[in-house]
Amino acid sequence: MWKYVVLRLGYLLFGRLPLPALYAIAHIVGDGAYLFRRTARRGVLANMRQVMGPGADEREVRRAAREVFRNGTRYYADLYHTPHLDPLEFLQRRLDVEGLEHFEAARDSGRGAVVVSAHFGNPEIAIQGLATLGFSLYGLTEELHPKRLSDFTQWLRSHHGHEYRTVSFGAVKEAIRRVRAGGFVAILLDRDVRGTGVPMQLCGAETRVPLGAVDLALRTGGVLIPAWTRRIEGYRFEVRIEPPLEPIRTGSFDEDVRANAQRLLTLFEARLKKDPGQWAVLEGIFTPAGETESSAG
Repeated sequence: MWKYVVLRLGYLLFGRLPLPALYAIAHIVGDGAYLFRRTARRGVLANMRQVMGPGADEREVRRAAREVFRNGTRYYADLYHTPHLDPLEFLQRRLDVEGLEHFEAARDSGRGAVVVSAHFGNPEIAIQGLATLGFSLYGLTEELHPKRLSDFTQWLRSHHGHEYRTVSFGAVKEAIRRVRAGGFVAILLDRDVRGTGVPMQLCGAETRVPLGAVDLALRTGGVLIPAWTRRIEGYRFEVRIEPPLEPIRTGSFDEDVRANAQRLLTLFEARLKKDPGQWAVLEGIFTPAGETESSAG
């Protein structure tokens, strides 16, 4: 319950602040979390070492890890700001979109689309501007407890034409219906929150990845579109929508799902390595056994 109270109170206290003030607070909170959440810091440092490679300077690794925490707290600043956002102004002044033609082609085809992204930058805030262009997405998200926390988070996310539901049998059934009806469904692929993922390769190490996005696209015939978001200067975002991934089909559904999920991870890896501090994952996902953290700096 305390998480719900903190989120609700934070929204009431800070939701109407100007974005620079919100980000300044997020910066301070993120630095505090980096310093005092030792277990999370250890996991993030291990992630950054894996992403940046064995030759990375340790100071750069720690700088990237600190930025991961800041990016995580900026997410909440964005969440508080979403209900007060002007989507058209956001699109015109704060959003740099490349590859919109791939969304348009999928919409015009009537096949529907499964849009795949990651906890990188902030895809949730970035798509708010796309609502003004007629793209309303149905997002499948992780379950939060208690239910009041989940409901309030979905309320904050859904102010500008998008709809979010936590993953469940009913939500997945509705996602299938929407894709088959020509709609857009959005799913993130880089965290195995429900513990149902399978081992995949990312940045030269094994991690467990949920396969729901690929499974949904293959079952429905929807267009599988990778899209990545990155924070850029001036409280702005860039969105890169990649060409649809033409799925591998070998006749074995399970193998096809795994093969195409690995292709998506490889695409994400290229983005991740360019700016690892934008990855808002605050737990170790491929920490080598026996890894220990050196003194914090």
